[in-house]
Amino acid sequence: MDISMNRALVRMILEHAEDYPWKMQDIGLLGLWLDARREYRLHVWDPTSSVGEPPVHDHPFDFTSTVIAGGMTNTRYEQDPHGVEYHRMRYTPPDEDARTVDTVKLSGIATTTFVAGDQYEQVAHELHDSLQLPGTVTIIRMTFKDVMPELTVCLRDESAWASGQSRPAPLDEVKRITAKALELFD
Repeated sequence: MDISMNRALVRMILEHAEDYPWKMQDIGLLGLWLDARREYRLHVWDPTSSVGEPPVHDHPFDFTSTVIAGGMTNTRYEQDPHGVEYHRMRYTPPDEDARTVDTVKLSGIATTTFVAGDQYEQVAHELHDSLQLPGTVTIIRMTFKDVMPELTVCLRDESAWASGQSRPAPLDEVKRITAKALELFD
């Protein structure tokens, strides 16, 4: 599907956002599954809703993300003895409370800015963080792994832990975040 068809579909969804079962994550991510197989998901980003700074993290899936509206900067990280020290937390979903904690030094190795129409890929084990303009909209295609890997979250402040689990998004939150996204379509 080309970007113009995606933009038209997304705009229609956002204009009728109250009709859909949105979920919210503590990283400032409003999400909506687009298919029954849970391969495609619509993301609407609201950094002001993030609990703390964006975590450096990995995923239980490889993914391709297409920016539909707005923009974002993605930074990939690797371990570096001269890097910045982070508290590294490892866990296996869904048991986030049984996580192990140590420290690791990381350096950003590649920072890329993406705008509407851009697409990027990332493999599950790559550590990254991303910063989005408020209202940025992406469609992510996920390829889940057969075995659930141990996930990693790295934070500068260990007490800033935010759950990776999603919760139902209340209507007022959905309306506020999707209204900001619709402004990026004009």
